[in-house]
Amino acid sequence: MIVVLCCNAAMDRTYRLANFRVGQFYQTSQFHVAAGGKGINVGRVLRNLGHEVTVSGFAGGMIGQFILTDLRDAEIKPAFVQIAEQSRLCQNFIDPVNHRETRVDEAGPLISPHELGQLAPLWTRVVGQAEIAVISGSTPRGVPDTLYHDLIARAHKAEVPVVLDAHDHLLAQAIPARPTIITPNLSELQTLANRQLSVPQGVREAGAELVRGGIELVLTSLGPRGAIAVTESGAWLVKPAEIEVVSPVGSGDAMVAGLVSASVQQLPLPDRLKWAVAAGTANAAVFGAGMCDRAAIERLLVETSLTPLD
Repeated sequence: MIVVLCCNAAMDRTYRLANFRVGQFYQTSQFHVAAGGKGINVGRVLRNLGHEVTVSGFAGGMIGQFILTDLRDAEIKPAFVQIAEQSRLCQNFIDPVNHRETRVDEAGPLISPHELGQLAPLWTRVVGQAEIAVISGSTPRGVPDTLYHDLIARAHKAEVPVVLDAHDHLLAQAIPARPTIITPNLSELQTLANRQLSVPQGVREAGAELVRGGIELVLTSLGPRGAIAVTESGAWLVKPAEIEVVSPVGSGDAMVAGLVSASVQQLPLPDRLKWAVAAGTANAAVFGAGMCDRAAIERLLVETSLTPLD
């Protein structure tokens, strides 16, 4: 079983609106509604790939009930702390003509100290049954920046590896806990390194610094350019297949899911990296975050290339 933490779960509403402009009236029949948040996107792709998945976090109000129902309908087991405030709503507006994306994400509910205190024992219980854990995305209000550090430490105590996909203070505070794998994008890695980074050399050097600090793999997303992977044994540039992009929303989450799926299957590292990038690419070719499937990923694998960085 794979356990995924999605602290700031949401209802995601995605709309396709040609020539979208602020201040205009639109009516569309092209929209998609689903439980969302980065961790849920990861969990959805993993379930599409055939894995047993449990998603944990906070959920409240009518939106929280929708999230739980949608996860169960997708055959994903929810293990959430019930909270008093309403879970958030996130809206994505995709303009297929001008190839632009506009996002409006609510900050999320305020978590009380009592609600926060329920998460750690719940996490300890579910992570103890897992092969691998994923901690992904932002946190709602009232949650300390040290939360991910503490939950990583609990997973390590249970001897469960952790993949971390976070940003800003959440990422910086979690690094001393030594997550097994981190998956920043270029901007997030630059913030963590506190400097601008060239591609590929600067990214490789920053990744190597983190590996020397105890992280096994740093996989940095470069968006449509692919990703750079750094481990103790070397570094690689992973280039994606060429596709017609429908929506990039959730592609980083799909990349994490592809990597985790291949890791659970104990594939060699080069194959794990290609699975990660192929999954992210497959997600960008469909409408709706986390809606790609195994067949689409496998088709793109043969066009995904891996080049060692000397």
